[in-house]
Amino acid sequence: MQTTISLVAASTYLLMLVGYFLPRLRWLHIPTMAAIIAFDVSVPFYLYTHRDWWHRLIEQEDIFSFLVWMHFGLFIAMYTLDVLQVLTAKKLLQGDPEARQEHRSQGKALLFVRGLVILTGATLANPE
Repeated sequence: MQTTISLVAASTYLLMLVGYFLPRLRWLHIPTMAAIIAFDVSVPFYLYTHRDWWHRLIEQEDIFSFLVWMHFGLFIAMYTLDVLQVLTAKKLLQGDPEARQEHRSQGKALLFVRGLVILTGATLANPE
């Protein structure tokens, strides 16, 4: 059960790669990326409701771990990039061709940061 969220996250990363390399197929690209953003937003709620975070972070003092704070910082960076992606996607859909390169650059950064979030999250997964 503990590795399930890591496997789902890795699967969504592969799906994100498909969406990244097929931007011209808007019927696939837009819903895929929107679903992945929705998944990213829902993961903290899932972890809050299904994991014993108080025991792990406070009682075991993992709150002082560099990896926990790195994961948290990467999560914030990923959410920031998600918002920027949505804003530049809106510009693209309104017909602004100058937003295309910005959207693509943000996509590359999002792939990198999201990969690190998944990697650090899998490392932090408690196998109990």
